[in-house]
Amino acid sequence: MTNIPGKNNSLISDLPLPPKGKSGWPWTDEFIFPYENGKKEYPRITIVTPSFNQGKFIEQTIRSVILQNYPNLEYIIMDGGSTDETVEIIKKYDRWISHWVSEKDKGQSDAINKGIGRGTGEIFNWINSDDYYSKDTFQKISETFVKSDADIIVGNYRYFEDENENKSKDSGKTIDFRLRETLEETIAFVLLNQPSSFFKLNLIKELGGLNVDLNFVMDQDLWKKYLFRFGQNNVNIIDSMFTHFRLHSDSKTFMNEFNNEYMNIYYSIAVQTDMTKQAGFLKSIYGKGFCKNYKFSFELTRENLELSRKVINSLIYFKARIAFTTGDIILFKKCKEVIDPIYLNKTQRSYLRRIKIKSLLMDMKLNSLLNLWRSLTNKKVTNYDGSADTELEKSKESN
Repeated sequence: MTNIPGKNNSLISDLPLPPKGKSGWPWTDEFIFPYENGKKEYPRITIVTPSFNQGKFIEQTIRSVILQNYPNLEYIIMDGGSTDETVEIIKKYDRWISHWVSEKDKGQSDAINKGIGRGTGEIFNWINSDDYYSKDTFQKISETFVKSDADIIVGNYRYFEDENENKSKDSGKTIDFRLRETLEETIAFVLLNQPSSFFKLNLIKELGGLNVDLNFVMDQDLWKKYLFRFGQNNVNIIDSMFTHFRLHSDSKTFMNEFNNEYMNIYYSIAVQTDMTKQAGFLKSIYGKGFCKNYKFSFELTRENLELSRKVINSLIYFKARIAFTTGDIILFKKCKEVIDPIYLNKTQRSYLRRIKIKSLLMDMKLNSLLNLWRSLTNKKVTNYDGSADTELEKSKESN
């Protein structure tokens, strides 16, 4: 779908009427794209929506894409053969959709990969059929890509409980996005804000698309493949709300599966780089949810081998830190046994030494000495969420 530059196109009067009782964005409101005088071309944006039996939500998704009024949009819907009202809804918007199909597929990753294969744009993202974009997202994305030539542009997103969406305009929680100071910490700790992350499409294709063996964390696998290949210097972060992510009864049931599958990525990295004890630790904690056929795909160069060791040890260090803070001393000791401090940075090594000493004092029930230690080390440290706490506050006082 391509609008003709030169005037402020309006689509909302041409679209099917919204369902009864629906108002505001993207039902009765649209974004009027601000064309630049004399500009004939805008970067092509390809959006793919994978769908299966989400007729309750998909119309909001579709309208939030179309009513961006973006002048060079390619919108593709890959439906997995829905048996609810999904196909009828798609048909209503057929003239504004570049391509759609409803046929059996091998899952969400397969559907998205088919869309990627058809995509011809410069900029790419996928949006699930139960989420929706903010009204000026595509304008901000296109302007930033042109100015920065970034590989990836990431914004904020809001997640909300579906049943609370209409109770308050401020319902839900905003999730922002921040990189870490070092590449290994970013790979170890930072989850991609997928709904609000727009890639150069040619890089997605170069990375091989999504791994079809994953059901929940294919976006995180892609993100880490990108970081191993290209680093983090060409990721541009915008402090703006791009997407609204819906939590409902179906999506909530997958939280544990997501976590186990996510840790499978690190397990595969550890196995491929001969980190036997670290791989064994990850499997013992998370292995029941691992995908048997999954393998993280990256080039095993000398640099990546060194980076992998830093990533895995940083990850387990972070698990140790959380375990100690929450009083899970058993998990803390398991983490401590497999961490190789040589691959931690100076700050991590220092903090690990301190909590090892505290753990030893607690084991020996030397409470008075522990309290003295706490008072002597009561100084500011920076958390991974960017906030500041004291060592004393981070200790579990009940011990």
